[in-house]
Amino acid sequence: MIPFVAVVSLRNQESRTFRLWIPLFLVWMLLLPVAILLSPLIFIACLLCRVNPFRAFGMMWQILSTLTDTKLELEHHAAGMSFHIL
Repeated sequence: MIPFVAVVSLRNQESRTFRLWIPLFLVWMLLLPVAILLSPLIFIACLLCRVNPFRAFGMMWQILSTLTDTKLELEHHAAGMSFHIL
């Protein structure tokens, strides 16, 4: 299943943390019309490059599905950032 929420945490020198919850399902809903409009062009590009478009779609879906439970943490002596996809 594709991820639905991302949590971004920002920390400054004084160890104050700011958390921002980003609802990814709204992002997916906004990108859906764009994907539908671009799908014929992507289909033609796949055929021109001799790539099976259905297999390409399946691989893209697998990549999006494996993003769940991804953590990215960046640390610096003055600040830090954490990005967690749920």
